[in-house]
Amino acid sequence: MNLNELTKIAVKKIEADLFDDLNGKSLKNDITSNILISKKTKITAHLKVREEIVLCGIHFVQNFIFERFPELKLKLFYKDGQIVGKSSAILEISGECKKVFMLERSVINFLQHLSSISTYTSRFVLLLKKSHTKLLNTRKTITGLRKLQKYATTVGGAKNHRMGLHDEILIKDNHIEVLGGIDNTLKVLKEKNIKNYKIECETIEEVKKSMLAGAKYILLDNMSPLEIKKSIGLKEKYNFLTTFEITGGINLKNFKKFIFLGADYISTGKITNSANSVDIGLDII
Repeated sequence: MNLNELTKIAVKKIEADLFDDLNGKSLKNDITSNILISKKTKITAHLKVREEIVLCGIHFVQNFIFERFPELKLKLFYKDGQIVGKSSAILEISGECKKVFMLERSVINFLQHLSSISTYTSRFVLLLKKSHTKLLNTRKTITGLRKLQKYATTVGGAKNHRMGLHDEILIKDNHIEVLGGIDNTLKVLKEKNIKNYKIECETIEEVKKSMLAGAKYILLDNMSPLEIKKSIGLKEKYNFLTTFEITGGINLKNFKKFIFLGADYISTGKITNSANSVDIGLDII
C-alpha cells in the first residue's frame, strides 16, 4: 500500500469525524470551550497511552494537523510500529487551547482504533515467532476503512491478503456450491485455461483433487488441525509446490492449535473486526 495514498485517505477521515463533532467546521460550534475559554489561552498537552500498545496512525495524525492546523506545534515521541509503554507520551501539541480541545476526540478516536488493530495483531504475530507460518489479514473490515485497517495489521506484523475482489482470483465455497461441486469447478477452470488462482477446500478429498488439478494455492477452510496436517502432508506425497493457508474460525483462543502444522499462512478476520479499543488520553502539562 502506498503511504502517500493512505495519508490522503486518513486526513479526509479525521476531517470528516471532526466535521461531525462540530456539526460543521466552525470552531464556534464547540459551545463549551467557546463559552468558557478565551481565544488567547495557550496550552501544551501530551497524548498519553494508559496501557502498552503497538502504535499506529501517528504519521497520519501528524500530517492532518500540519495540513489543517499549521499554527499548532507538534512534537512526536514515537513512530508507527513502535511499542509504547503504559503512561508514555506519544505526542506533544502546543497552541490555542480551543483548537487543541476541538481536535482531541477526533484524533484520539483515530489513534485508538488503528492502534487497537496493530496491538491485537501483534499478539497473534508473537505466537508465530518460532513458526515459519505468516499471518494474513482479510476483507472483514469496517466499511470505508479497509485500506487503513489493513495498514494497521501490517504495522502489527501481519501481511496483506488481497485488497478486494479486483486483484486476484479466489474461488470460495459459494463459488464451488453454485458450480455444482469441486469436480465441476476444477473442470471449468481447466476449460477456461485458468491457472493462476486460489481455491478454498473444506475436506482432504477436495485438497487432493485441487492439487492434482494444478492448484498452486489452497485455503484450508474450517478444517480441524488433524485434517490440516494430513492435507499439507499431501504436498510431500505428490511433490507439489503448493502454498497452504489456514482460514476460518481462527481466533486468539484457538490460535496455538494451528501454528505448527506446516502451513505457509494463517488468515483471520479477528484482527480487523474484533480488536478491543486501546486507551489513549490528553493530559495538559
